[in-house]
Amino acid sequence: MDFTRDLISILCPTRMRPENVVKLISTARSTANRPELIEFIFYVDYDDDTFPLFSDVKVIKGPRMWISNAHNVIYTEARGEILMTAGDDMEFLSSNWDEVIRSKFQTIPDRIGLIFGNDLGSYAGKIAVHGFFHRRWVSALGTWVQPGRGSLWDLWSTDVAKKLDRFFYLPDVLIKHVHYRQGKKEAVFDATYKHVHASNTAFSPHLTYNLLSRERRIDRILLAELMNPKPPIEINYLLAHMLLFFMKRKLDLTLSRKLQTLTNFQVILLPYRLFFSRVTRIIHFR
Repeated sequence: MDFTRDLISILCPTRMRPENVVKLISTARSTANRPELIEFIFYVDYDDDTFPLFSDVKVIKGPRMWISNAHNVIYTEARGEILMTAGDDMEFLSSNWDEVIRSKFQTIPDRIGLIFGNDLGSYAGKIAVHGFFHRRWVSALGTWVQPGRGSLWDLWSTDVAKKLDRFFYLPDVLIKHVHYRQGKKEAVFDATYKHVHASNTAFSPHLTYNLLSRERRIDRILLAELMNPKPPIEINYLLAHMLLFFMKRKLDLTLSRKLQTLTNFQVILLPYRLFFSRVTRIIHFR
């Protein structure tokens, strides 16, 4: 697939919210400086026949699935160099928002960064609920958003970007998140919200998220390989960086990456692990 420079792909799973879809598309286009360079791609469930008709909007229909999986499905059709994780409960309020986003990416030589606007909610400036990424970020990680039950990729990418010092908040770019948890009176607690709320309450996806800190560390390692200048050293991985500095000529890329995933505590235990592993092999050989 050929990618189009300056094209912004807005990727959005949606379900049973035709009015929201119209508002998302109309506000994004009416406030953009170059609406012809904005691409919309929606994932719509097979059993949802409410999606409004647009001749210039891509729609992918499929079975109902985790919202993260739906995002990764529609990513395969995206042609833009800049991509946005969108929701069907958004409204674009700032003029020329698209040029501001493009200009901000131009200030990042390697294009590795998470850029997000002001959602006028309680998480404004703290969590990139709906963020913009360059395609280089996605290519490095091998996935658009991190698959998982519940939509926690915003926490995931926020954590990764903050620790890489590539977290860019644009307070003057107003992209309103009309969500009931954000205290928005106009947000209706509809069947879609109720389903997500019930699932998250029952299965607590945060528990799985907390167990995957090493996976987020791997993301940071892969992205750091493309970054110039390199990101700051994380205190919890300081010993691994020191070992890497002294051993870099002896390590190939695979071992280098593996070493960088070790916390300080794991590095301290490394000699003991190697010793007992060697003893175990000797015993088994005998």
